[in-house]
Amino acid sequence: MRFTPTLRLGDVLVVLEGPARLLWEEHGHGMGPRHWTPTALWPNEKERAEVREHLDGERPLLVLLDEARCRVPMLREEWRAAPRQLLRHQADMHVDMQADIGFEGAADDEVVEVGLPFLDWLPEVHRERAARFLAESDAELARTPMAFLPSLLTEEPRDGTPLSPRFARRLLPNALTADRLAAAVEHLFADASRYCVAATGSAR
Repeated sequence: MRFTPTLRLGDVLVVLEGPARLLWEEHGHGMGPRHWTPTALWPNEKERAEVREHLDGERPLLVLLDEARCRVPMLREEWRAAPRQLLRHQADMHVDMQADIGFEGAADDEVVEVGLPFLDWLPEVHRERAARFLAESDAELARTPMAFLPSLLTEEPRDGTPLSPRFARRLLPNALTADRLAAAVEHLFADASRYCVAATGSAR
């Protein structure tokens, strides 16, 4: 069984940044014990190329960042089976497997907490925008009662900001049903849709 951090809503690609990017597979036979193993980190090369093609075609991409800074809990034996891309990231972050930097625990059955690379599948200019949006939304969350905030907090566009990608945070994920998310996406990318229609018409 595989899970994916992506969702297609019409022409809009929605990506959930964070732990959802770590893909797991279930192992076990018959009535025996079942266990899960981390097998890959989204996106692979093919998926990365598809995202790049999506952006190059100026098609809408929404990145949800509410779990972007969450760490992934796993058993140390699961960590040993983690994809090499994730292991390389921990090495780049100078994580010592024998220390408490970035995770806790030492025995095979103890839990470690692993950080994921932040938006490493997007160009740096977009990563910088996303980091700025997280910092600004943190400040807004600190000064505004939750009752006065929307279920989906979105990046405020600035002059020169491309129509895609856009960044957002779900403040109440369980309240944002698939239908409501689809409606929010349609509203958020209304200008992008008009732009695509105009561009298509001018190309004919």
